[in-house]
Amino acid sequence: MFISASTLTESPPPPLEQCKIGMVPPFPSGFVLQNKWRPAFCRLANFTLHEQMYTCLYDKMIYLMGDSTVRQWYLYLIKSFKGLKQFDLHRTGLESMALSVDLQRNIRLQWKKHSHPFVASRFYLVKDDIYVSEQIDQLDGGPHYIIVICLGQHFRFFPIHLFIKRVINVRKALERLFLRSPDAKVIIKAENTREISIDAERFSDFNGYIQYLIVKDIFRDLHVGVIDAWDMTTAYNTNNVHPPENVVQDQIYMFLTYIC
Repeated sequence: MFISASTLTESPPPPLEQCKIGMVPPFPSGFVLQNKWRPAFCRLANFTLHEQMYTCLYDKMIYLMGDSTVRQWYLYLIKSFKGLKQFDLHRTGLESMALSVDLQRNIRLQWKKHSHPFVASRFYLVKDDIYVSEQIDQLDGGPHYIIVICLGQHFRFFPIHLFIKRVINVRKALERLFLRSPDAKVIIKAENTREISIDAERFSDFNGYIQYLIVKDIFRDLHVGVIDAWDMTTAYNTNNVHPPENVVQDQIYMFLTYIC
């Protein structure tokens, strides 16, 4: 008996397209390799040099809206971009709003927390409170406007219908924004996993995962960019409501790829 052996030649898969707003992440949306997040559906731009990041953010007005996990973005950006100078807004208690500007490059970076429910162990200024949907309605919009939204962690303790209603209101506000400003860019940052060592019945990722699925479903057909922080922190196995800086950096790189 003679067996004929032949070598199979298979062409490599085509390179992935660069990540852009409007793409719908699959499940799972990516993986971690060599301590870097690799999206499964698109390719991240190369931001190895800070000057490339500066070019990306030039003449941009960036509004970060949500909880302390998106405030981590704010802290990372002002640490990485030395041109961003932070304003002292003279707030007392828990920080509820932060603002930095780069006058040379005309960059405005703002973080503002979402309104109730907001679970905190310290007092904060309630005069700053405004719902995310109202924050969006107050913006003019335009090609220079970048909006990042993150809701989730502070809603885990409450009935799910409250979260659904809040996310639907945000969607309606975004629809109004796109009507008056189709070229505004919007990024939805999914909530991430967290530690389960404290009060698991209320803080549990079981509650968070339901909210994560709701956010994906409600924003699915909008022209937005999605940063799947849930899959990221699951792949990194962070087990911390505030993931380490290398994970935040990967989120920022995906954000920059979307807007540039």
